[in-house]
Amino acid sequence: MKPIFLEKDTQAGEESFLTRYAEVPHTYNQFHFHKEFELLYNMENSGTRFIGDSIRRFGNHDLVLVGPNIPHYWQSDDKFFMDDPNIKARVVLVQFVGDFLGDHFLNTPEMSLIRNLLQRAAQGIQVRGDEARIIGEKFYQLTFQSGWQKMINLIEALCMMAEAKNYFLLASRGFCESHKVGNEERISAIFNHIIKNHHRDYKLEEAAELANMNITAFCRYVKKATSKTYSQILNEVRIGFACKSLINTEYSISQIAYDCGYMNVPYFNRQFRNIKERSPMEYRLKYRLK
Repeated sequence: MKPIFLEKDTQAGEESFLTRYAEVPHTYNQFHFHKEFELLYNMENSGTRFIGDSIRRFGNHDLVLVGPNIPHYWQSDDKFFMDDPNIKARVVLVQFVGDFLGDHFLNTPEMSLIRNLLQRAAQGIQVRGDEARIIGEKFYQLTFQSGWQKMINLIEALCMMAEAKNYFLLASRGFCESHKVGNEERISAIFNHIIKNHHRDYKLEEAAELANMNITAFCRYVKKATSKTYSQILNEVRIGFACKSLINTEYSISQIAYDCGYMNVPYFNRQFRNIKERSPMEYRLKYRLK
């Protein structure tokens, strides 16, 4: 699942940025990146969100801003791929280049809020709770506007997002730094291979061979590039997929553990609690109650 570079044109015609509201069978399900900032507001959709090395569940009112060149995609749940005309993903997409307001506008003192937001978006930033619903609605309204009103309201919506108190940074700083120094193809290949093979007994030796390194050099490289060990990355990927199964299936905890590559259920339970701060059953009950 190598990330695809997508060439965008967000400044065509009479507009300097792109806004779009869509009702689609499912969100675009290819790991990709581009030079633009991308905001996606999932009004109605659920699945697994991949932002760099972050793998997390998402649901309705998921609001995320992703910076340039960070691989990402939102994988809708299986029900969105069943060709049921009554099940649609409703999403709002906003894309813009970093200087869409001109070379100097964002450097003015008044734009410090947005400048700070875009810096944090380099890791992918998610706004949560009621703030996500309120700000997401502002972005939704942009899709029906034009001209100066649309530009002013975009600035307002970005400022609201910058001031949000309930937010979370998604990708690790190490992963994002690796993209700045030109290692995105190698580190993305490692993540992609782990994602593709998370369900089986995936050995450290295999990952090192993929990167054309010996084990010592590979472990040092991964730690420097992502600020995480290979074992941490593998467990986070597996637990991310386990979360999806806990919510969307009736499989037992042990079956989900085996399906995600764990041959030892107690070890799976420990890793799940370390990463999600609750047991697999507590996680399942939490989402069932929602």
